Amino acid sequence: MTHRLPSLIAILFLAACTLKASSPASCTVKELWRFGTGGFVDSAPALAGDLVYAGSWDHSLYALDTETGRMRWSFDAGDFIDSAPLAARGMVYACAWNRRLFCLDGLSGRLSWSFEMPPSAFDDHRQSSPVLAGNNVLVGGFDGIVYALDSASGRKAWELPTGGPIRCRPDPAGFAGSGDGFLYAFDPATGAMRWRFGAGDAVNSGPVAYGGRVYFGCRNGKIFCVDAGSGRVAWIRDTGSRIEYSAPLLVEGLLFIGDCDGMLHALRPADGSSAWTFRAAGPIYSSPVLAGGSVVFGDNGGGVYFLDPATGRERARFAAGGAVQAVAPGPSGSVLCGSRDGHVYMLTRSGGDR
Repeated sequence: MTHRLPSLIAILFLAACTLKASSPASCTVKELWRFGTGGFVDSAPALAGDLVYAGSWDHSLYALDTETGRMRWSFDAGDFIDSAPLAARGMVYACAWNRRLFCLDGLSGRLSWSFEMPPSAFDDHRQSSPVLAGNNVLVGGFDGIVYALDSASGRKAWELPTGGPIRCRPDPAGFAGSGDGFLYAFDPATGAMRWRFGAGDAVNSGPVAYGGRVYFGCRNGKIFCVDAGSGRVAWIRDTGSRIEYSAPLLVEGLLFIGDCDGMLHALRPADGSSAWTFRAAGPIYSSPVLAGGSVVFGDNGGGVYFLDPATGRERARFAAGGAVQAVAPGPSGSVLCGSRDGHVYMLTRSGGDR
């Protein structure tokens, strides 16, 4: 039996490198504050100065004091909000299920303008998050159209039709995924389509352009890397599980993205090879972020995980009372997150390595 020992050691070593969920945490998570809403909080909070903005299924967009979590103001959007608000240039932009994009004064919550998209057969969750591209706000519609709206007036600058609902945030460099299974490349100034790439299933994972390439996930479980100029494939990685709303994060020389089997993947962006994987307790809809030196993400089991970016080792974990589908970096290395327990949280790690 001794001749089998090296093989057994190799198997155990491989398992330790790919499944990290049981790794001991070396620090704890401190809850700095929580704010209760009247509905699910699937929206990734946005931070601007001393305010945190978060949307809820109770139809409200909230502005919260960064230090205390106390409400400064709220705005009734008239329908569920489950996409991330955009805070930019003293204004905050948010979408609701009623197909309206609202522009509010960031300090007072006063409505500046709103834009209503046409109804479609796909009027349900989840709606696209807005993003700023020059002087325009880009947002996708349930009707399959990418809209560019003047950020100051809400006047439509251009539109780009696709063949399916758009549920992910466009990339300001001019890329958007659609439910028709294509990634679209367009001129962000004019909306003119440059090329489109067929991924084979709905692209609800927000594309990320970096270093002349575009990275995104697909419902068929594949992670794609394509050339930003031509749309030619650089590499494809098949995870074997659906990828829905988790968008790629590229930091620390790695690409991070979650799938619906509860696996967070760390890939080498050059060729898509695996650096490590970490299995969470539930499906991962949230996009990972870097906060306080850790890669942080939430899962549908209610966990918020803090991992070492280089190794995938679990540093800490926080248990919310419901699914955590959105996280965002907060001030001073903290983490902002929303949960289906109806709360917005601000969390920070304490103790241990950083």
